[in-house]
Amino acid sequence: MKTFLFASLTLLLVALTLGASVGPQPTAAQEEGPPYTFFFTRPEMLGDPNNPTGVRYHSDGKLFAKAPDGSKVILSGKGGWNPKTDAAKGGGHYTIKDASGAVKAQGSWRVTDLRSVEQLDGWWGMVPNFKEKGWQGSPESSSFSGFLTLRVSLENQGEGTLVAWCLMPQVLERHPHLTNPDGHVSDGISLTEGKFNYTNFKEGEMSGPPYQGVMFYSTDPASGGYVLTPKGTTVPRGASDDEDHD
Repeated sequence: MKTFLFASLTLLLVALTLGASVGPQPTAAQEEGPPYTFFFTRPEMLGDPNNPTGVRYHSDGKLFAKAPDGSKVILSGKGGWNPKTDAAKGGGHYTIKDASGAVKAQGSWRVTDLRSVEQLDGWWGMVPNFKEKGWQGSPESSSFSGFLTLRVSLENQGEGTLVAWCLMPQVLERHPHLTNPDGHVSDGISLTEGKFNYTNFKEGEMSGPPYQGVMFYSTDPASGGYVLTPKGTTVPRGASDDEDHD
């Protein structure tokens, strides 16, 4: 009798194991993640600070914006989105400081929804053979400038609307309204709605070194943007390695 029960339990465990192994598996799309990604970045300029020959991207950027009362929100993190499904995910860490610099709150933040994306043409526009190291996207991805608007939730603080932007030097030249009257000089963020009113991005855009930035990447061939060549430079997607990346 004991032998029979042992054999029955063995067969049951085998059946359960096989059932689990043939159950629903993640699709290729689920495993690959969203086709568009963003990183809050710390760009390190290489060579002469007044005439850099390249840049290295670090994924530990800490972007900030201020409220009218002088308080500040600081965000680090990354995420991604899929414009075909309007799905978005990601998050990181936040810190809120008062006007004196004292920490008032901190914790995690997460993306809850995608609101809008605006892509802009133009890239670094620096010296020939300007190198880009520490590429955060996949090898076949392109990077681009623009504005990303997300709904986010900050732990113990509630929900708000986060706008993050990547504005390379050449973008500001091609779109002068971004500088005047909009007042932009570089990358930055704002956080509004709910209990948030962090709309003053000017100090955050002008801070550095260390500099703070936003990087957008895409694996979608239709997205355009700039791809990394074997030489370490970037060219418009679809261009040859020898073409001017400007």
